[in-house]
Amino acid sequence: MLGGISSLLYGVADFLGGEGAKRAPAAAIVLWAGVLSFPLILVVALFVGGDARTSDYLLGGLAGIAGALGLVSLFAGLGRGRTAAVAPTAAAVAAVLPVMVAVIRGERPSLLAWVGVMVAIPAIVLSAWVADPGENLKGSVGYGLTAGLGFGGFTAIIGLTDPDSNLLPLITSRASTMLAVVMLTAFGVWRLVGFGSSPRLLVAGNAVLDVSGNVALLLAVRAGSLALAAVAASFYPAVTVLLARLVNGEHLRARQIAGIALTVLAMSAIALS
Repeated sequence: MLGGISSLLYGVADFLGGEGAKRAPAAAIVLWAGVLSFPLILVVALFVGGDARTSDYLLGGLAGIAGALGLVSLFAGLGRGRTAAVAPTAAAVAAVLPVMVAVIRGERPSLLAWVGVMVAIPAIVLSAWVADPGENLKGSVGYGLTAGLGFGGFTAIIGLTDPDSNLLPLITSRASTMLAVVMLTAFGVWRLVGFGSSPRLLVAGNAVLDVSGNVALLLAVRAGSLALAAVAASFYPAVTVLLARLVNGEHLRARQIAGIALTVLAMSAIALS
């Protein structure tokens, strides 16, 4: 349930971030969203409290760097237009990587859960794949792979923090996300613009929803299986696609409808396992 909630939050956040990246550099969207959301996660995490060790804060920082890589790559890919294949590629990689880590760590999901995982991968790809046959996908797939490694890395790393630390690792996670964007911008890798030149409402919406998704994902990982939480949290492309249909009037293709139906089936199998 928590993984599904994070998927919903991430889906809406990514739609807003993708729309914002059409009007400003993707790195700027990530940075200013971080600036707006940092006080929120700081207050909430300190209010909830916890017993975090230095290692928990360091792991949170590493997760935030991975998350920054994922977010900028995703928004940059989405900003290229609706034909980009970045969303399904990112979500599929983000789901598979933590599952591999979980299995290496000794997790053994039930047979029904594995059925859900196996159905989830094609569901993710089909629901968000908008490219036409013969279309050049090299750039979009590259963005998607990078974003997926970043998101999958975030989930796998944040899952290593001690449960007693509660939400405290998300403080260093959010801080390191902003720091990573600023440093890479300083080296000329990414480009920034001021907050006033960014789509402020889209940035604010992305900020609140993304950090809320992080909280839900961390709670999901802490509540049970890393593998199943990661997969459940990777259905966000279906949400993004549905929003694109409702807001931008984008046509849903037959494979996307099939993917959304498979998403419901996969989520049901995971929830019942």
